[in-house]
Amino acid sequence: MTSSRSSMILLCLMCAFLLVDAVSQGGYKAQCKKFKAPAPGEKTQCPNIKKPVCGTDGQTYKNLCEFCMTAMEKNGQLGYNHDGKC
Repeated sequence: MTSSRSSMILLCLMCAFLLVDAVSQGGYKAQCKKFKAPAPGEKTQCPNIKKPVCGTDGQTYKNLCEFCMTAMEKNGQLGYNHDGKC
């Protein structure tokens, strides 16, 4: 009984870690769906609004637009962590 209980706990922990990893990797897409990637060679002009956003790279971005433009440039290598400074 103890062995099966330990196996079940281990399985649940693995599933939880996989879910957290999947959410953090795709998080920027959910946050950035209202922004359009700029055409090649062009740069999107983000509004001059100070509403900080923290990325998974530990960098604080001035606002969601600036975070999203950087996340799109990095092709999913940058995720959304939380609103506010890192």
